[in-house]
Amino acid sequence: MYLDAPTLRRRLLELWEGTGAASLQRLADHKPPRDGVEFGSEQDYQDWVSTSLMDVFKDTGDSAVFALLFELNRGSFLQAIQSGLRRSYHHVDAQDVVQEVFLNIYRYPHRFHADKADAFRGWGHRIARNTLLKFLKGQSRLARFLEMDEEVLQPVDTHVRSPDRAASEAESATAVNHAYLMWLQLYLLHFGRLSPKEQRALTMVEVEGVSYRDAAAALEIRLENLKMVIFRGRRKIFRGMETSLALFDQPSSLAAEAKAGLGPAKCARGISGPATRARGDRRILGGCVGSRRQVRDQGTTTV
Repeated sequence: MYLDAPTLRRRLLELWEGTGAASLQRLADHKPPRDGVEFGSEQDYQDWVSTSLMDVFKDTGDSAVFALLFELNRGSFLQAIQSGLRRSYHHVDAQDVVQEVFLNIYRYPHRFHADKADAFRGWGHRIARNTLLKFLKGQSRLARFLEMDEEVLQPVDTHVRSPDRAASEAESATAVNHAYLMWLQLYLLHFGRLSPKEQRALTMVEVEGVSYRDAAAALEIRLENLKMVIFRGRRKIFRGMETSLALFDQPSSLAAEAKAGLGPAKCARGISGPATRARGDRRILGGCVGSRRQVRDQGTTTV
């Protein structure tokens, strides 16, 4: 999706106010995101915008940052996927592939490194290529199965939502709901570890919808200080969540984490290694998130 320069500048400034990321303010003024970086061309500027947005999302998990990243890059990813599909005889929906690509980007931001201007473009297109190959391999397996079945009397209509696809989508939705519940519980856990000032600032801005200026006045601090309090609070929460999630791959650390009072660590006992992860997220998440009622009791809403 193309955004004209004034609209892009406005969106970047809004995200800077919401996250406190100085790189977004510099890019809004068409300046390099950090010292020692120069724009050799307009493409360099566009690349740095996407790379910096991904880097900020990696640190903050801000959904508005991810939304702008999606808007700026969806078109190029879709074009690349459609180009790859033109060389294939399989019937794959390019839009489905694009959605899977951005889902992978959303799930694995910790694997991104903003070391150069085109870091996101290269990383994202590698994900798009690998995702497309996965779709094509799935279609190949389906085609071989149909060739072996002598009772198939007519070709499969790939434009109709098949029962197995409906069941797969329902199963995926359940796994996503479980993941979201655990995400909310981890967020609440690490929110509770913030200072009272950080908790109040985040609650006013993110829950009550109070403007930054009014929140700063209510807390009797400067506007710039409020932005830094909110930025640091968000960073503490998401870094703490990342550390907690990493414990699922480190069974030896679970006991210590449980003693420290981290609830989700207790339910991760016995989960280990690639063999478990190969079965998908359901086994990890199913026993860790509790019930929907528990989350509702804490004042949150599930998807």
